[in-house]
Amino acid sequence: MRAMLVFLMQCALAQQIQLPRTLPQLQGRILVATSKSRDRDLGQSVVLVIHSGADGIMGLVVNRPAAGTKPPTWFGGPIALGVRELFRSTAPAKDAECIFADVYLTRKIDDRPGARVYAGYAGWSVPQWQNEMDNGLWRVIPAEARMVFDPHPETLWRRISVQQP
Repeated sequence: MRAMLVFLMQCALAQQIQLPRTLPQLQGRILVATSKSRDRDLGQSVVLVIHSGADGIMGLVVNRPAAGTKPPTWFGGPIALGVRELFRSTAPAKDAECIFADVYLTRKIDDRPGARVYAGYAGWSVPQWQNEMDNGLWRVIPAEARMVFDPHPETLWRRISVQQP
């Protein structure tokens, strides 16, 4: 009888637990905050996803250079942990991870020409990400190097957000 009671309780509990939906492959994609987002850190952000998996999503905000920093450093996101460098290379880069096409990420800051250094990052757990997507806070679009290294990042969100999905 006791075993049957335990089994019934486990079944009832299993029905209440919602397993996460399958997370799409997001690495190398761009997240564009929608006008619904009121987040003070990520509203009007353009984020390059640098990692996605069962452990969550990580990205770098590519449209917010930090004012007055020497060397120039970009606001990677509100999680103030780590410094990373994004750069372009036509050949596989040593000590770097290819994020998409010819765009690479490294923690080894080498001050490469055209590279951008990011302090911090944006991150989401899988349930948090799914909730924000369900609430229409983000739009996912293909990444292009010209977006990531845009010469006028202060207007990038406005230009991308007016484009239709």
